Amino acid sequence: MRQFTWWLSAFAFVMVVGTALFLYFAASGTDAAMSEQRFWGGMTKWYVVDVHVVFGFLLALAATVHLALRWLGRGEAGATTPRRRFERIAPAALAVVVGVLLVQCVIDKHPVLVADVRTTAYPATQAPGHVALTWSEDPRTTQTIQWRTAPSVSEGTVRYRPAGEDGKDAWQSVDASSGVLEDAYLANDPANTRHTAVLRGLSPGTPYVYQAGQGTLWTPEAEFSTAPADVDAFSFIYMGDVQNGLDEWGELIETAYERHEDAAFYIIAGDLVSSGGHRDQWDSFFHNAEGVFARRPLVPALGNHDDDDRGSPWMYLRLFELPDNGPDGFAPECAYHFTYANAFFVVLDSNQAPSMQTEWLEQQLARSTATWKFAVYHHPAYSSKSSRDNPEVRTEWCPLFDEYGVDMALQGHDHAYLRTYPLREGVAARSPALGTTYVVSVAGTKYYEQDDHDYTEVGFERVSTYQVIDIRGRQLTYRAFDADGRVVDELVIHK
Repeated sequence: MRQFTWWLSAFAFVMVVGTALFLYFAASGTDAAMSEQRFWGGMTKWYVVDVHVVFGFLLALAATVHLALRWLGRGEAGATTPRRRFERIAPAALAVVVGVLLVQCVIDKHPVLVADVRTTAYPATQAPGHVALTWSEDPRTTQTIQWRTAPSVSEGTVRYRPAGEDGKDAWQSVDASSGVLEDAYLANDPANTRHTAVLRGLSPGTPYVYQAGQGTLWTPEAEFSTAPADVDAFSFIYMGDVQNGLDEWGELIETAYERHEDAAFYIIAGDLVSSGGHRDQWDSFFHNAEGVFARRPLVPALGNHDDDDRGSPWMYLRLFELPDNGPDGFAPECAYHFTYANAFFVVLDSNQAPSMQTEWLEQQLARSTATWKFAVYHHPAYSSKSSRDNPEVRTEWCPLFDEYGVDMALQGHDHAYLRTYPLREGVAARSPALGTTYVVSVAGTKYYEQDDHDYTEVGFERVSTYQVIDIRGRQLTYRAFDADGRVVDELVIHK
């Protein structure tokens, strides 16, 4: 029996050390290079998962059984003492533990060995890229600007001036806050630096020119405008889920920008990407919209796909700097509100329990004196399909929409187009000004079928759209456009 124990120990030691040595040499290159070599990548994963885990488990099981038999049985002289039993089993157990630690050390440095390898089509460089505007403070006097670089660039700056003012003396500058964003499973670009700058003290209703970068590397000049100080005519664009077909969506949003260049900002009602914890998808999102979001702010809501696989929108929150004026005790920047001209916007997080936001929602709606009120969230109160119903959204929020005169609820999630009758207490109101119009749309290329409902005024399937909402005093004009720029739905509301 003693000979068996030593053979077991030796076999365990050879197995785990051999696996660790193989990993060391197989992982001697970069993760990107390994991902391109299918033989080594596949063999490495086979050794780690099958050989080490399966044989390691069998060795641990054999050692456990051996321990139990020696502990309970009676054998050679002295074998019944606990010390002798421990001495016999310790070498095998120690070999397995050391092997686990050795292999784990290599895996920590090269996670692609045991995970699905992903690559981004748009890796970061030292030049600033993926520029996007958001608002994190008052849209009348501030502008938030975000971009990325390779991790070797640790600092960034925005320089800006009022449009029409030339010369070096006209430029002002603001240093960005910068931090590294990591996706360890992204083989060819696992880390980049995210930069965020907030321009404050701007004049309302004023166009500005800006550049982001550092040293000799700057973005081309781009222009944004602050929100007006008073009531003024404006328009904005609303989209439903992007999620899939980001290249095609890039063409859609470019069409929207070219045809409606006066639109002040863009709302997306959640599911900006399909897997919120995969930075390669966010890279594609920003790449396809960079020419638009570098000039017009994005107002996003959280969708269920914007979470990562563990239910956390941590990457979404790192990528977008948003207002921190949501409910007390609620995750910052997941729900927020802002006012633009004579319109009030409240963005809700329907991934979380609606009841957690109801009291705060009522407070914000009650305080607003804006002529027009909009609610933006992902899961529809009135769904395209009965199987995708969200009764808690309807129960918690719709009575407040009725009480405080929310004009439109801009939603996503159900990948088809639906516009309800103006609803009050769940039934059609006599005019659009007396109820809330609920809209569901899809901007990407993933489509669902929808059912017939008594609340549906307009509905159709398998069409990607963007919506332009134009506000002129007490008149609102809503139009939905397809990818060719044709109007596929229209509504006018007078107050």
